[in-house]
Amino acid sequence: MANTNVFSKWRLDLASGESRVTSKSTGDQSVNPPGYIANINVQAASDEEHTQQQQQKHLLTKRAWDMALAPAKSLPMNMFMMYMAGNTISIFPIMMVAMMVWRPIKALTAVNTTFKPLEEDNIGSLLLHKLVFILGNLGAIALAVYKINGMGLLPNTDSDFLDFLPEPERVHYALSADILN
Repeated sequence: MANTNVFSKWRLDLASGESRVTSKSTGDQSVNPPGYIANINVQAASDEEHTQQQQQKHLLTKRAWDMALAPAKSLPMNMFMMYMAGNTISIFPIMMVAMMVWRPIKALTAVNTTFKPLEEDNIGSLLLHKLVFILGNLGAIALAVYKINGMGLLPNTDSDFLDFLPEPERVHYALSADILN
């Protein structure tokens, strides 16, 4: 190299904002600035991109598990609310039990809709997440059925089905008559 001073090869035009390489020799036009290593920047950018993709996938997986476990996490609070409602048959406990049945059934009919944003992000199979989501909602329905049984609204005794039993056939008839004189 004819020019040993690297800094003299670079010129910055402050009027136009352009920088360019100036060299006395015409063959040496591709001089990098001091401290610039081309391979390191490409590798660092690819490592950073890979790390960012892993973090994104980790966050999406965490979000999927949060969505899957949400019904199971709400069960203790629902148990406490059912306990506080009591076993009396009045409007508030019946409405609470009705909502306790309705919300999980509504969620079970919309499982694919619930997990659709995560499927679009392509984080892998969500089968296990959906299964946990379904089990949590079935647990909520089981809690509601238990409460309905505790309130006495579930027909599970013989006396609840007396209308469906045939009438017994009479074996003996007794008649009484009063004869007046």
